[in-house]
Parts: sequence; C-alpha cells; structure tokens
Amino acid sequence: MLAGQVSCDGFIREAGLRVQTHVHLDHMDSFETSKAFQTILTSRGTHALLCAQLNADLPYRSNFVGAEFGSVMNYGDFQVTLESSGHMLGAAQVRVETREGLRLGYSGDFSWPLDKVIQVDTLVVDPTYGSPSSVREYDQGAAEAALLHVIHRTRHFGPVRVLAHQGTLQRALQVVSGQLGFPMLGSRRLLKEIAVYRDFGCVIDDVLDVESPEGKEVAKTRTYLRWYGTGDSLPIPDGESTAIKLSAFMSRQDDPVLHYSDRSLRIAMSNHADFAGTLQYIEASGARTVVVDASRGGNAIALAEAVTSRLGIECVVPEVELSREWGR
Repeated sequence: MLAGQVSCDGFIREAGLRVQTHVHLDHMDSFETSKAFQTILTSRGTHALLCAQLNADLPYRSNFVGAEFGSVMNYGDFQVTLESSGHMLGAAQVRVETREGLRLGYSGDFSWPLDKVIQVDTLVVDPTYGSPSSVREYDQGAAEAALLHVIHRTRHFGPVRVLAHQGTLQRALQVVSGQLGFPMLGSRRLLKEIAVYRDFGCVIDDVLDVESPEGKEVAKTRTYLRWYGTGDSLPIPDGESTAIKLSAFMSRQDDPVLHYSDRSLRIAMSNHADFAGTLQYIEASGARTVVVDASRGGNAIALAEAVTSRLGIECVVPEVELSREWGR
C-alpha cells in the first residue's frame, strides 16, 4: 500500500483507491471486492481489456476509471500518475505524491528498457527476475525470430499450436502478422482481446473463430496455426501437431528455445526485465529506498542484496503475512 491509502493490485480495506496495473491473473486478487468498496484506477488499455473480458457492469461503473499515461489524478491529499511499464497493453508503473512532496512508486511488472521511468523517493519493485543468474545473453528479437523459424519449419508436418499468456500471445500475433500465408484460429474470447489491441494501434492479421463454420472447415485441414490463451482449454495431443509454449521464464541464458522433442518446445518470449534490467530500472528511478515485493514469488532476497551491494541503495524485503481478517 502506498501513502497509507492506495493499494496496488489488491484489496486493502483502509485504502480508498486501488490501482490495477494490468490484467494478468496474479495481479487481480480480490478485484470483485474492490469493485464494491474502492475506486479503481487503471490505464485506458487495462480498462478496455477488463471491460472486454469481464464485461457485465464494468463499462458502466463510475468507480472504475481509465486514465491516460502521464495524466495526474487528484485523490484526497495526494496525486497519482501512471506511466507505461512496457509489460503488455495497458501495464503501468504507479507514482503517488503526497501533499508534503514525498514520491512513492510501484513498478508493477515491467520490461526494459523503458521510454520513461517514474521518478520516486521510495520504490516498491517486482522481483520476477531477481536472481543474478537470470541474465539473458540474447535479446527479444532473437526469441521472435525463433518463433517464426519454428512455425515455418514445422507447418508442413501438421497444425501448429501456440500457447501463451495474454500480452505475450498478442505480441506473438504481431510478430507473425504478414509472415505466414495460412489461416490462424482462436477462441471467441481471444478475438475480443484482439479487437481491443487493434483499437490501440496493434497490427494483427485475421484470426478465425474456431467455432465458426469457416473456422471448423479450416480445422479439418492440416495447415493452420491455433492460438491458446488464458482461459482456453488446452489442446489434446493428436500425434500430428507441433506445440509451442511461449514462456516468460528463461531455461537457458544463451538460447531462447528449449526443445522437449521435435514436436514440443518452449520459447522464452518475455516482457519482463531480466536481472540486469531490473537493477538498471531501480537506478533510473532515483529511489533512495527500495522495497522488494515478495508477495508473488520471485527472488526477493537475492535482489535486495544486489540493490544494497551493487547500487548502494537501502533495500528491505517485508515479511509476507497471511491474515484471515477481511481486507487485510
């Protein structure tokens, strides 16, 4: 919680304002409760994605607000500003400034490098790649090239099935757009998400509804690419398809591709900063104190030690306490 009144990606009953940094499920804890008891601030991109996914009452709620990156929202005695974190469409860094001028920030999930880093006195940072061993020796361009190479290499053997979380999946869709020359299939849920990404300027080729008459005809052939995202039923192995898992986590430092077999592999296409990028982000924020958020796992202790020893910045890792008390 920032400034004692702003919760980020979770419900705390004392906080009148919740900032929802992005739509990934591990950051959506108690969202339904927040709808009833808090004002919820998001970026415009996150607002649009949540309205498309959850629908129902969200588009009509006066306490569900979508803001432009860089705009300042006044709330009580403080100001809140969101800036892009580069993690996925709508993903945000959060800066809260108190009436006394104290600047508090939360990184959310972030990529590196970024066009703009929030400038703060105290920073709460995500430790996804907090281990010194989590350093990539390849760039994300190599991961994208590997995806295209594998698709073209395996398409002649049968259907290609790509599994990924939201954000990574839409990034992959943009990578392959204009590069395939054969049909793509997806669920109706995915098509709703694609429509939002297109509204925000993303170039994505046609994806057919797998349940439509045209989609069912394509599915009878051996040459198509099928996308599986969050909430979709996973494919049943048929002995003909190639399965590609796009993962945020690296398995090797020097190669984004991990082969399980000729028909099964994983590609580390990540929108998370690695260890080196995380330290550079912290340094760029100007923070004098860093708090490592250990509530979602990661390598909090290792990152805190590196922040102190390598950057000379005071860093703490609060103990994660579980409570049965409502809103705590």
